[in-house]
Amino acid sequence: MSWTASVVTSATTDTEPSLVISFDQAKYVFNGVAENSNRAFTQKKAHRKKTRAFFLTQVGVQRTGGLPGMLMSSADQTLNTLDVVGPPGLAHSIASMRSYIYRDSMSVNVNEVSLSPDMTSSPRCTYQDKNITVYSIPVFDHWQELSATTLDGAQAPGEEATEVVTETGASKRKRESNPPQTLDRATPLKDLMDADDFSAQRLEGELAQEWRKLMINTMFPASRSTAKSSPARKCKDNQPNKRQKTTGDSEEPRIPQSKIPPGYHHQLPKFNPPWSVGAAPTLAYVVVGPSVRGKFDVDKSIALGVPKNMRSQLTRGLNITVNVKEGDEIVQKVVRPEDCIGPSEIPAVVMVLDVPSPAYIPSLIASFEQSPFYAKLRSTPPQDLAEFVVRSVFHLCGDGILEDARYIQFMNGFPPTTHHIISAPEYGRDPVTFTTAAFNQLRLHQLDADMFPIPHYSLEAKKELSAIPNLPANCLIMEPSLHISIRPAGAPETGRLPAERKDHFHPATDSPDLMLLSPSILQKFAEMQDKVKEHALGGTLPVPRGADVAVIPLGTASAVPTSSRNVSSTLIRIPSRGSILLDAGEGTWGQLARHFGPGADDVLRDLRCVFVSHIHGDHHTGVTKILAKRRQLDPPATQPLYLVSIHKLHLYLRELADIEDLGLDDPSGNGVVTVISDALHVKRSGEYLNHGMWRIEGAEPWVDYERSVAAGMRLCVTLGLQSFNTIDVFHQVKCYGAAIRHQDGWSIVFSADTLPTQSLVRGGHGATLLIHEATMGDGEEAMARAKHHSTVGQAIDIGRKMNAEHVLLTHFSARYPRMPPSVGIVRPTGSPGGREPVVALAFDHANLTIGSMWKLNMYLPVIQQTFADTSEEEDEEEMKLALAAVP
Repeated sequence: MSWTASVVTSATTDTEPSLVISFDQAKYVFNGVAENSNRAFTQKKAHRKKTRAFFLTQVGVQRTGGLPGMLMSSADQTLNTLDVVGPPGLAHSIASMRSYIYRDSMSVNVNEVSLSPDMTSSPRCTYQDKNITVYSIPVFDHWQELSATTLDGAQAPGEEATEVVTETGASKRKRESNPPQTLDRATPLKDLMDADDFSAQRLEGELAQEWRKLMINTMFPASRSTAKSSPARKCKDNQPNKRQKTTGDSEEPRIPQSKIPPGYHHQLPKFNPPWSVGAAPTLAYVVVGPSVRGKFDVDKSIALGVPKNMRSQLTRGLNITVNVKEGDEIVQKVVRPEDCIGPSEIPAVVMVLDVPSPAYIPSLIASFEQSPFYAKLRSTPPQDLAEFVVRSVFHLCGDGILEDARYIQFMNGFPPTTHHIISAPEYGRDPVTFTTAAFNQLRLHQLDADMFPIPHYSLEAKKELSAIPNLPANCLIMEPSLHISIRPAGAPETGRLPAERKDHFHPATDSPDLMLLSPSILQKFAEMQDKVKEHALGGTLPVPRGADVAVIPLGTASAVPTSSRNVSSTLIRIPSRGSILLDAGEGTWGQLARHFGPGADDVLRDLRCVFVSHIHGDHHTGVTKILAKRRQLDPPATQPLYLVSIHKLHLYLRELADIEDLGLDDPSGNGVVTVISDALHVKRSGEYLNHGMWRIEGAEPWVDYERSVAAGMRLCVTLGLQSFNTIDVFHQVKCYGAAIRHQDGWSIVFSADTLPTQSLVRGGHGATLLIHEATMGDGEEAMARAKHHSTVGQAIDIGRKMNAEHVLLTHFSARYPRMPPSVGIVRPTGSPGGREPVVALAFDHANLTIGSMWKLNMYLPVIQQTFADTSEEEDEEEMKLALAAVP
């Protein structure tokens, strides 16, 4: 039985380290649910159809930012059972996704690992099936000696992990100062739910955890029939289920109303982590492979007189008795398995160690010193080496770990044959992850270097690993596509993932001949550059108001990210005032960081508003990373960030803020100020609507209408706006567009996801710029109507009716991997208002201003020809991969 360990992503500007352990019929993903993991798996063609489990070392956004997308894509790629293993808080995190995830075909089994260290000689395993046995070691940012009583009194299987033996005084005071409202623990949850005054927020302890699991079972109904009480479980083979697959951009599946428990849309019970802010524990994983028995020696068995029909008993480890003729007598003899079966192979071991800072080192070392079981893994006496062989240790190192002599000594304690794979940002390179998109950008850079900048990257590490003294011999830096054969044992190698062999971007940056631009295209580029220059100098070019307002598409795909496009996000930069982010799908921070390089922190510090139109994953799941990164700024932001969105999005973020500080309602006044979209509605009725999808469920203090109105007014003052209004649009779920009008006379209207709607025309009339979704191509009106989206032609028509000066089209279907349809854009027909808008297509990372839209419009024919020269075979493969991930 062969098995391998492969690195899909490393620690780069836009990805976190992820590892896949693979057997012929199963895969296990470790930390492969950070932001951009979904897109990276697509880019690198690392298929997930055999995935059985995700193992997370932390529950903060750094490690789990891509978990929603990976859960949805796993279900949509026909997995029927998935285990998710991680520290306490994992169930709370997944339950917080209930407003936007429902997949009735997949069972999700959540296993929160106890934080009580098990230092016995036979620790409980966290996960087990026929391939692997996984053990978990909690690692804390502080350490104290544990008494023998504590070591022997480990948490019972299935018990909720709410206490940590190393709890700090600060975290204890935090819990004691916020005592939850108690309920009778003896009352079953079902009976509590039947009460008229039931409130999930009042639940605590085991009842609260039971509620979270109920939320998860409602999101993934198949979980109810496969849930197990024990944290160590055996799984059936993960065969594809029989659900019929669809072909992309379809409606999100919805929970049947009859299946929704009372209180489902109200706030979760508060999760009070037993650790202090910024000091969350991590989990180290020890993965033990199967024990492979030795080869059966048929000749020996015949010589010993073993009948053929009894060989199987020996292979099962049983002694057998055989009748053997010795001279003239028949005697009975006992044949043992070892008499005709060679010695079993020693089980191979892989470890994943997540050590965020030097403060965690003593805890990790103590676990390996105090536990007889884990101590064997770092022992070299023959009797210990005969039990396990540690093939590879993956070290996820924070700042200062590799320079710490204690950690180097710890690494040297492993057998000399162990390979140490090190992830440490300062010692690793920062190559572009999404090379397909970057290669497209590199070619367009030859057309207009300012409009199509090359993403920031580096192939040189800031520090050399060789400069660290006394490291073990077999150390190397974790790189994407690194591949290690665990059984049979092999040395690490690179280049095994198919996409790594199709990386055209990095080679082409050094050799322009590799850009695949034909002489005819280069000639057309030159001709177009001359035309643009001539047009600019002609004296007839109108200069719109707000010409210097920057419009930077960070993501232009719909539903799912593709190799060429990330999901929805657009950055608006108002000179001398600040920036507005319109939607923030998963990976938005990575796009910002690649676009601005070292200046990304300044852009984040300058961000004044995030507007999230609705709670679909491709529009909102990148918000948490934006808020978490903003919280880490040094120096911190000096002005507040206004977050404008619907109630469900705010509820989701407030629940996640129980796990990690996102800066909500910071008493300094420079944190995140939440604004309910409904309070900024263009009609300004003075109160919330209370019917249909526009109804707001919940009466939390932060929902107060006047509170949001006042915050909206402060937002306008900050950005120099005349008004910031939301506009109801027509989508599958509650969704708002936005009309942003500046005191200088320019305005931007954002459609969000919608069918063509007159409400947008009325609310955004006379816009300087309309940013409108154009998911489908012309001729696909019926499909667009069924999926509550617009076609290219419909979006342009809305711009005409609105009398908009410019229309920027975005949110393109995966049916158009590189170049969305452009029929009707270059030569539009007459409009009722007598003025044709300047229409342009959005491209990820394009540097645009309102005043340069005309230029992108002129470039369109030659851009279209550039993409037409790209291999149609690659486009077809890209489309199939993307559509396969869409529900």
